[in-house]
Amino acid sequence: MAANPVMIERGVALRLTISAGVAALPEDGSWLERLSVAADRSLPAAKGGGRNRVMTRAELAGGV
Repeated sequence: MAANPVMIERGVALRLTISAGVAALPEDGSWLERLSVAADRSLPAAKGGGRNRVMTRAELAGGV
């Protein structure tokens, strides 16, 4: 995402980055609440790992 700046008015370019915590069915739970908790636990690790990072619950647990 950061590699493709978003051009806004008057030629100003914004470089956007994203960090995300990801959970998957059925490995991380079968209920929305459990998936949400698993993703929420992964997000701080993604943010701490630097810009443009996605962290799965499995990576957080050392399974990947």
